[in-house]
Amino acid sequence: MAEATTPLDRSVAGKTRRSTIRHMVQRFLPWILILAFFILWQVGQTITNYPPEFIVPRPVDVLRYTVENAAFLLEHLGVTLLEAVAGFLLGTTTAIALAIASVYNEHLERIIMPFALALRSIPLIAITPVLILLFGLGWQSKVAVATIVVFFPTLVNMIVGLRSVDPRLLELLHVLDANWRQELMRVRLPSSAPSFFAAIKIAVPSSILGAAVAEWINASAGIGYLIILATYQFDPVMLYATMLVTTLVSALAFYAVVRLESLLLPWRKHVSRT
Repeated sequence: MAEATTPLDRSVAGKTRRSTIRHMVQRFLPWILILAFFILWQVGQTITNYPPEFIVPRPVDVLRYTVENAAFLLEHLGVTLLEAVAGFLLGTTTAIALAIASVYNEHLERIIMPFALALRSIPLIAITPVLILLFGLGWQSKVAVATIVVFFPTLVNMIVGLRSVDPRLLELLHVLDANWRQELMRVRLPSSAPSFFAAIKIAVPSSILGAAVAEWINASAGIGYLIILATYQFDPVMLYATMLVTTLVSALAFYAVVRLESLLLPWRKHVSRT
């Protein structure tokens, strides 16, 4: 004999179903909207033939080119990713080291920040030729551009994170006669973890962009090289396929950072929901 459900049980079940539906909508709605956009683009361009295909190719043509030339695109993408990873590691490491030094020496921060702000304010397309003159036509100049792009947001976020410490914890460490290394490792670095992840969410895609921009000036391989090649050859399908691959990789890198944050800082997810 089945047990009778109470109004409370039905209310809880209803709230659970609504919560599940809301979660599914929040998770898949962006992807559904993106898919709908490309479907409307394909259908609308097929019917109206506007914009012309020699300016904006149809999504199906771009997808077909991407699949048929996947090895070619991935080969050039690998070059850009190596430069981006090197720039990301160099820029992030330098920024964290200077942020730690700045937290313990306010005079150093007053010296560093104006130079960092001025360097970040220069357009990439303007500073890239200067870096090529300094580092040559090889991979070093591309890594330098990616480093500059990564450096400033990481520096600012880490300084804020390292200082966003509960004063009571600092007082406790002072009472316990802890030195600055113990203070850094036990309090400041753990407290700065959310700011660190906020920084690298920006830095990871930006490093790919920086490396690609540097390849516009002078390169024989890489995503930036393909973009310039497609532009000179007036090949819009190749151009859009290159942009598609770059966008997908940047998005995957971003969501990988988000996933890593949720694994290492599970309490952040709980706090954001509450």
